[in-house]
Amino acid sequence: MKVLFVNPACLDKRITDQDALVIPIGLYYLAAQLISKGIPAQILNLAGVENSAVEGSRASEPDPLALFTATIKKEEPDIIGFSVTNPSRFNAMACAGAARKLLPHALVMFGGPAPTFMAGHLFKACPELDVVVKGEGEAAVGKIAEALQAHKRNNGNGRIPESFDRIPGIVFRQDQKLTDTGRPRAIQDLDSLAHPSRYFRYQHLTMSRGCPGKCTFCGSPKFWGASGVRRHSPAWFLDEIRALVNTGITHFYISDDTFTMDREAVLELCEKIIASGLSITWNAISRVDYIDGDLLHAMRRAGCIQISYGIESGSDKIKKRLGKPIDNAACIRAFDLTRSHGILPRAYFIYGSPGETEETIDKSIALMERLGPLSTVFYMLVLFPGTHLYTRAEQKGLVTDDIWFQEIEDLPWFELDPDLDFKRVKALGDRLRKAFFNGLPRFINSLELKDDKALFPFHADFLSRLALTFSHGEYAGNPQVKHPEQIAGSLFEKALGYGHDPRAYLGLAMIHQKNRNFRGAVALLKTGLAHFPGHKDLSVCMGVTLMNLGDFEGALSFFTRFDKDPGLGHYIEICNHRINS
Repeated sequence: MKVLFVNPACLDKRITDQDALVIPIGLYYLAAQLISKGIPAQILNLAGVENSAVEGSRASEPDPLALFTATIKKEEPDIIGFSVTNPSRFNAMACAGAARKLLPHALVMFGGPAPTFMAGHLFKACPELDVVVKGEGEAAVGKIAEALQAHKRNNGNGRIPESFDRIPGIVFRQDQKLTDTGRPRAIQDLDSLAHPSRYFRYQHLTMSRGCPGKCTFCGSPKFWGASGVRRHSPAWFLDEIRALVNTGITHFYISDDTFTMDREAVLELCEKIIASGLSITWNAISRVDYIDGDLLHAMRRAGCIQISYGIESGSDKIKKRLGKPIDNAACIRAFDLTRSHGILPRAYFIYGSPGETEETIDKSIALMERLGPLSTVFYMLVLFPGTHLYTRAEQKGLVTDDIWFQEIEDLPWFELDPDLDFKRVKALGDRLRKAFFNGLPRFINSLELKDDKALFPFHADFLSRLALTFSHGEYAGNPQVKHPEQIAGSLFEKALGYGHDPRAYLGLAMIHQKNRNFRGAVALLKTGLAHFPGHKDLSVCMGVTLMNLGDFEGALSFFTRFDKDPGLGHYIEICNHRINS
């Protein structure tokens, strides 16, 4: 018995949406449960051809379908399970078709958001589909694998064992008849699950499952069911982090819908991270009404560097329609607190909502001006099955699941709204983005960090990281950002006002280099190396600076400290040539 889990490619090629290229954490959980029971399981990532690979290897095939075909020819799995979203459903169906031709006896299984909410449509659209796993899948997938294993041992006929009708949480097809076994049974003790980190490397983590929110554009509460929010213990979660750190990973993305909902659990986790001495950084997602100063203080000291908040809109009318009626004062307070603790607050805004007008966008812009976000994501409102907005549209006869026969990734709300159209909605989004970039220098200049000496090293780190986004990161080459180098220099200098930070020394020195102020760069690097002797990047920067000053012997002394690095061979060769010529 062999199982292959697949993360299909999206219909549209992703360029900047890195989340769409990442293997869903759920596949790691599913594979880990099977491996812990002695059933071999692999994960194949088809999202992003250049990143596509069986876990641990590189892709060589030219497209996702070719890579999938080559993989199943080699591995010959008995079960092929796809984690399917609306954007990835067409690639999943194409792969299912290829699998049926190459491995006619393999069981084809879909799970994830799209199959959970529109199983009937996918069975119609994909004749090769055998089973849909609804919602949380560990228990069902384990039972499916065991049932199929017994079925094969007993030389059973067909791909579907008779015992499938006793597995909760699935829909299966047999003799063109669909059988739905009802909702899955929620796993109450998440710590009973096998640690995926025993078998795989990954950066996206989840401490909890479920969300009590009622956002009308989100399907998460319905996906996880009515059993409430369930959590791993802080001890279990720390063990997972520690295992991944031991493989060399030092930055994590905690993807819980609202990470800080259980305040005491987060505080306990932060205390454990601090006590463990793990040198990690991490991003989280939260709500503005689940944040306070003490919690942020603990999170920052435990390595949190960014929190994303769903602001959605500055209009009370729009927020009510989106199911998120949080007052603007709470949003402003959360952003002020987050920023003051040296954590980057990122704001999610949605535009093109029911009732969206120039006036509602003005209110979003006004709120943005008060928030002073240092990073933003602007989403056009789109509908998916499983959300309240989609269900209401169905009830009104505005849409049916047949729309997903079309080669579309999502359904923008404006297509169903007679008061909106693409041109108008795009213009509203452009206004939001323009307002953010126009305000960004002001948001930077108004930064006020908490006057707490325990946080000063973290403030230096925060400011130098932020500076890097202007000198080398997302803002550096953006034409909408004015004077990015000047902003970066100011932030690097401000960072050094809170403490010695190697990134700040390096960033300022590189700005001096660019402006041909080599002696200023040397002075700065000498100070940096006095505090961080042997720091590779500072040493290399010093070497390059000395080369520009014609001091090749001095430069060589900094390069040869790292002569095993092949990237420095060119500099060493130049220095030797100039010294000996």
